[in-house]
Amino acid sequence: MLTIEPGPDIAPYHDRQIAILNRSDWAAWLDPSVSSKSILKSMPEGTLSVERVG
Repeated sequence: MLTIEPGPDIAPYHDRQIAILNRSDWAAWLDPSVSSKSILKSMPEGTLSVERVG
C-alpha cells in the first residue's frame, strides 16, 4: 500500500492516506519518464466519503 499526505477529507482523522490514482493517470504511472510527484496528489475536498465502522 502506498500512502501520501492526507487530503482535506482524511486529515481530521489521520496523518496519512492511501494513494488513489485517477484512471486517466494509469498510463503515466507506468511510464518511467513521468515523475511520481506529478501523479500522487491528494484528492480534492468532498471526493472521499468518511464513515465510521466498527
